[in-house]
Amino acid sequence: MKLHEFIVRRLILLIPVMVGVAIFTFTIAHIIPADPAAAQCGDKCGVVVDWDDELNEPITAYDANRERLGLNEPVWEQFRLYILHLSQGDWGESITYHRPVSDVVKDAAPITLEMSFLALFIAYPLGILLGIVSAVRQDKMFDHLSRFLAITFVSLPIFWFAMLLQLYLATGPENSGICDPIFGTEGGCFPIYGRHDPGFTYPEDGFVWFYPEGGTGFHLVDSWFVSDSKLSTLPDEWGSRWLLFKDTLLHLALPCIALGISSAGGLLRYMRASLLEVLNEDYVRTARAKGLAEWRVVIVHACRNALVPIVTILGFSIGGAIGGAVLTETIFSFNGMGRVAIKSIQYLDFNVIMGVTLITSMIFLLSNLIVDIAYAIVDPRVRLE
Repeated sequence: MKLHEFIVRRLILLIPVMVGVAIFTFTIAHIIPADPAAAQCGDKCGVVVDWDDELNEPITAYDANRERLGLNEPVWEQFRLYILHLSQGDWGESITYHRPVSDVVKDAAPITLEMSFLALFIAYPLGILLGIVSAVRQDKMFDHLSRFLAITFVSLPIFWFAMLLQLYLATGPENSGICDPIFGTEGGCFPIYGRHDPGFTYPEDGFVWFYPEGGTGFHLVDSWFVSDSKLSTLPDEWGSRWLLFKDTLLHLALPCIALGISSAGGLLRYMRASLLEVLNEDYVRTARAKGLAEWRVVIVHACRNALVPIVTILGFSIGGAIGGAVLTETIFSFNGMGRVAIKSIQYLDFNVIMGVTLITSMIFLLSNLIVDIAYAIVDPRVRLE
């Protein structure tokens, strides 16, 4: 089977999987002991808001909410309408944000994905490199130290580690910050919270003509496509594409470091164990017997096969980064999918909960597709059949 045929088939198979996810999520949302209509009106559920002339009885705020949310319909009819609207691109209306769910997810997803992918960009090179060095220097001081650090970073609660980074790298010396005396900064090396400096509003329009109107939501990319006319309206401190990019990167630094280092600890252990196993294989001993340089034996011959288990956990790493983003977004005030999901759960906003679940499931499935393709690239013995 050719690669493009494999990809097309897997994309088609996503459809029944996503239907299954929608059924499961809808079922869970309707069997939990909670009433979104009551949660929305709170203490005013008994307040009369209208009069039903047919039944000759008052309509309370609670009754009006149930009618507006469609909760008076049978469950199977609610599900039928939900799937019908979903197939038409209508994800419903958010009772929390008073906006279409598709718009809420569209705004939140790029924030979480940008942070998660940048965190993995930190975690994978760091974890793999330290794992290689640790395996090559087995039972030496570096190996013991790296394993200790790996266990430490895996065990640390990510919210506590993120708060430590804020304390030491985003505050002045009066609050235990260490940056100012070393680098001569004021108030720390990095911003303590937020996605951008509060001194300006990040451009939401005014991009170059060939770029999507309103941008993609990935501000590290969007910053390079802001038009000159729009840049001229910004304060001088952010009046260039590089300054916009720099501001975004600095605000992403601490949350991504917190997520990345936490993930790197596990990757280090996986890479070390995998490489140690490969280094004992016959073909590695044969390569050494031929007189090849040690770096060539390790990098060219051993690491390629040792990377196969690392590729396996790539999909799980993406999921773990998105899961870790829930707490990280709260600490650093990023309004991504994590914070949106938590707020929606608090207010029983089922439409948003199901929307976030669907987009997260899609990310997981696409991640697994990327992993399968990467298998064939890393290990030629793997065939996409």
